[in-house]
Amino acid sequence: MKARKHTASILKKPDFITYLLAFISNDFNHLSFFTCNYTKKYGFPDCQEKTKDFQGIIPSFLEEIHYITFFIHLRYFIKMRLRILFFLTFFCICTATAFGSFEHRGPDARVEAMGGAGVALENTPFGPLYNPALSSVGDERSAGISYALPLGQSSIDSFYGVINTNALPFDRNGNAGISWQHYGSSLYSETCTYFSYSTTITGPVRAGVSAGLLERNSAKNLSGSAPGINLGLFAKLSPYMNLGVSIFNLNRPEIRKEKVPSTAFAGISCKPAENIVVSAVMEKQEKKDARLQTGGEIRVWKFLSLRAGLTTGPSTFSGGAGLIFNNVRGDIALVRHPELGTGAWYTMRVSF
Repeated sequence: MKARKHTASILKKPDFITYLLAFISNDFNHLSFFTCNYTKKYGFPDCQEKTKDFQGIIPSFLEEIHYITFFIHLRYFIKMRLRILFFLTFFCICTATAFGSFEHRGPDARVEAMGGAGVALENTPFGPLYNPALSSVGDERSAGISYALPLGQSSIDSFYGVINTNALPFDRNGNAGISWQHYGSSLYSETCTYFSYSTTITGPVRAGVSAGLLERNSAKNLSGSAPGINLGLFAKLSPYMNLGVSIFNLNRPEIRKEKVPSTAFAGISCKPAENIVVSAVMEKQEKKDARLQTGGEIRVWKFLSLRAGLTTGPSTFSGGAGLIFNNVRGDIALVRHPELGTGAWYTMRVSF
């Protein structure tokens, strides 16, 4: 009885190698255990008892079941190996510059659909995550959440949450906020928590800073944390043109003797017509070539906006849409990477 319970517990997880050996050697006693484990799920609850009557003889119907079960195990074996290979390949690509490098990742579906060009784009409430100098324009408070699947794989995803306010008793031109970001999977993840503050320094120019904690969690002995600092400037030159610059990880935080690279952005956004916005940004990460991010948005109806964008190094193409209902807005973006596939971003925001 104990041996049977132990065997049943082992068979809860398919063992392709053991089954393959039993199949090749035609070991009926072991093979029938695997076969009945599947046939019980498909209408043969008394399979184990009936096989006792066929010791030494394999009926044709059981032989067919053995072949079917063999290919079920083979499919499972190949599928799991491909998943592991895919994850390791993606992990190596994403960490080519530094393991756990905390590279800048855009959270907002609206901006990502426009090629990620958000450093000079007035954008409530995710603006400070692209440029700490950006504020909630015209709204006292705003909040947003975002979920992203960079490769369309649920094992590697991102969560973002942010809230901003313009109602500061000590600075009527100031804006403050808090944001939380989580990226990764159960094997490896990065978490960032930032506090941001921006204010007008002269005329149309605003300056902002965000500071917080970068945390890395890893299955290996590579976990750690360090403080990070980001700076930004934003200038509204006219109702139709904005300029912005920002730098993330200015202090180059060190986690387990590994430096987190800094990333700088400089860009412009224009409004050539009432319902059209275009934006372009140059991104330069430490020890990497500069890359261009550009995109545009057009409001086709009062409640609907369509967007498209592209980047260089690597060349990606993006698109998306946004729905507006009073003070609530939902956005979606798809980004096509030439090697890593298609990623998706989903964002919901509210102003109050």
